[in-house]
Amino acid sequence: MKRFLRIGDMARLTGVSIKALRFYDEQNLLRPDHVDPQTGYRHYTADQAERLAMIANLRAIDFSIAEISSLLNDGPPDTAVILSAIKRKQAVLAAERDEIAGKIETATMLSSMIDQDTDHHFRLTPLGDERVHAVRKRVPHLGEPVTEIFETAEADVAARGARADRPPFLIFHNPPTTRADLDIEVCIPVEADAEPATQIAGAPLAVATVYAGGYGKTEKLFADMTANIAAAGLSAAGPLREVYHRFGADQEDYRLPAKVLARHRLEFLTELQIPVSP
Repeated sequence: MKRFLRIGDMARLTGVSIKALRFYDEQNLLRPDHVDPQTGYRHYTADQAERLAMIANLRAIDFSIAEISSLLNDGPPDTAVILSAIKRKQAVLAAERDEIAGKIETATMLSSMIDQDTDHHFRLTPLGDERVHAVRKRVPHLGEPVTEIFETAEADVAARGARADRPPFLIFHNPPTTRADLDIEVCIPVEADAEPATQIAGAPLAVATVYAGGYGKTEKLFADMTANIAAAGLSAAGPLREVYHRFGADQEDYRLPAKVLARHRLEFLTELQIPVSP
């Protein structure tokens, strides 16, 4: 003769709530062995506690009802199949954990950066790799010498038919506060199959900001960015990049899309990027 457990006893013995037991019954995951036709009381056997333990364990690691049903409702449980499913879920949970850890780290950085006494806020962003026609030179000062390099580089890329539809940028191998004998690198984006080309490595994380108007703002913003980087417990992991989203150009031997050209310096749109690491 079978020894039955009423639903309350089953709940106490297994640590699963009565509400959950009723839900599992409705979902056809764990049907009572017997339901009293007079009272409607659900009765379970002690053997069913083992199946309930498996259901509770799988629910604890975020298996859905549908997933559990597919594992347990098609004949006797297959241990190898269940183990494989658990390992897949483990990988998913680990990825979610890493994503959350990354968000917590970013939130910590942001709180430190925003806590600074500054009227400008910066964003944290990844930087992709860039394939470019690069010209690295030392120039006596910013301004006309750099413009000449850009004009020549744009013309060279246009002659090869290799120009990609991405913004050009300037890498400061010296800080922009350097007044003379600057080490700079002009970068014109080229198509993926263009040769020769230079690969500029991206970064998992960078501090960035966009500003409008003349390039005179770069020096002050660079100082604010470096202060925020230090306050956030970060270190610069590469030189400053000045990316030109809208700019002026002579276009003597090449042509650029109208959307990137500015008629006046007030229309310039420039982004500063500094790769960082914890």
